[in-house]
Amino acid sequence: MSFLRPKVYTPPAPPPPPPPASASDEDTQRAAALAEEAATGERQKRRGRGSTIVAGGLTGGGTARTTGSPTVLG
Repeated sequence: MSFLRPKVYTPPAPPPPPPPASASDEDTQRAAALAEEAATGERQKRRGRGSTIVAGGLTGGGTARTTGSPTVLG
């Protein structure tokens, strides 16, 4: 009973996308330099566990009391 169904129009497929542009050596070197700079900046931002205030107080590194009153940690 195909004569009872309406005809369906299918549009043509879209054209393929243009090929990606090739990167020059100068662009590749610039990208590598920027990536190295970003990695160096991230490494410099990181700090060790002992440099934070909370970790410094919880590890018991400074057990000498300066006052005679007891504290929460000690």
